[in-house]
Amino acid sequence: MVQVPGTLTIKTVSGRYGDFNVAMLDTDIGQFSVRDAVLDEYNEGTYQGTFGLQRIYPGSYQTNNRFVIETRAELNGIWLSDYKEEALPRDEPMEEDPLAKERKAQQQLSEQRDVASQALASPHESQEDLVSLFGALWPLPSHIGDIVKLTPEVGREVMGKQLAYLKRRINDERVWKFEPKAQHWMRQRHDEEAS
Repeated sequence: MVQVPGTLTIKTVSGRYGDFNVAMLDTDIGQFSVRDAVLDEYNEGTYQGTFGLQRIYPGSYQTNNRFVIETRAELNGIWLSDYKEEALPRDEPMEEDPLAKERKAQQQLSEQRDVASQALASPHESQEDLVSLFGALWPLPSHIGDIVKLTPEVGREVMGKQLAYLKRRINDERVWKFEPKAQHWMRQRHDEEAS
């Protein structure tokens, strides 16, 4: 792993299976595209700090009658010194939805995943669904100020469902808030739905 200082610019893109985040990492050694699932926790904006690069590799995708070849970096660590969350200007859609790419590779399982995602997308998840979704993290801490740290190793689709649960609102108030520098979620209020 190599650690380099730089600026990570994250933007949210709407894809076939919902919103996802992509980023450009500007460093002294070059500019890299980042497609890691861990980006989905962050809001749009610019993040300065030191970034651990696991590997640098060529990547490509096809969209809107274009074939895009780019240099990608796989992140192994993020240590932020400063950040500014802000909406970024919208260009024409050029980003490939990574979830669409995953689903193409797993076509025979798509029917089972659709049934499971419909069950988990219901507004009132059962305890069994939440145990299945969060695994060892469930039950989530119940005191205000408690933290939860998600892991992208569960896969982008599962992490997306975990994020949707953490970002939900009760009486127009967020239950959990993401802290970019600490890279964890902090409980903001009590959750009457899952207690």
